[in-house]
Amino acid sequence: MARIIRDSARNGNRRVNPHHTMAGCSMLDRSGDISISSSEPSEFSTCLSRNDALKLLELIHRSISCDNEGDFRALFPKLQEIFPFDFATVVLGHLDNINGIVAALDVNISFSEEWFREYNSKEYIQKSAVIRENFTSFKLQYWTNVWKKLSQPEEIISLCMDFDMRQGYTCGSSPISPAKNGSMFCFSSSSMKHDKRSAAILEFITPHLHLALSHIFNRKQLQINNFELSPREKEVLDWLKQGKSSWDISVILGISERTVNFHVYKIMQRLGVTNRPQAVAVAAHYGLIEFG
Repeated sequence: MARIIRDSARNGNRRVNPHHTMAGCSMLDRSGDISISSSEPSEFSTCLSRNDALKLLELIHRSISCDNEGDFRALFPKLQEIFPFDFATVVLGHLDNINGIVAALDVNISFSEEWFREYNSKEYIQKSAVIRENFTSFKLQYWTNVWKKLSQPEEIISLCMDFDMRQGYTCGSSPISPAKNGSMFCFSSSSMKHDKRSAAILEFITPHLHLALSHIFNRKQLQINNFELSPREKEVLDWLKQGKSSWDISVILGISERTVNFHVYKIMQRLGVTNRPQAVAVAAHYGLIEFG
């Protein structure tokens, strides 16, 4: 991060290329309606100033340090400094073929509670074409461009208009295996720019906000599950702590490597993490294993 800031400083007030500092980039599709991901340098690279890049780096750093919902909420005033909005709300969830949109965690940053009462009472979350599209493709959507394209129900559009949410963006990140929940971030105001700079900011910061939200959800799930690890799972964790591979553990415990991998998968599920080092770190944090 220090190198990135030094490079930005050398550029002075010239535009910087955040592609060199953050993995991936995005661009609008040919219609300008919905953005699509790309691993190649994007035209968005020239849209962000040195100040934008530094603010984004600060937000990324803060998102990594999020331990609770209060920390997560505190990210949004910082985001407002470079991406103005009046209303924001966040959902962690997934699209189920039987139950529709399933929300695992929602954090209302600044939407009207009256709006939510109306929205929830009529189950608009299941009727919204924009929400369904988000949890299907996780593409960046600018509301006024996609409402007609996706056949958004008129009553939902009218409700947004009634609460002065005339323009906005919806964006999200897909689930990171083995988690099943993706995310949706909604930002709105009476007047919100539809430009490449706004889209670039949201494309860059959304994956980091998603990780912060997932971390908070995982911590809550840990409390709910009460750390119910089996004796064998704890045994496997102890060997993971020592850096042993699945094959090493299979030899030590006298079980198949496939069985070890199954135990590792179940451990990651229970702890709400995505890889082995995270599993060891989270388990140690909650006293499931000891170092020393």
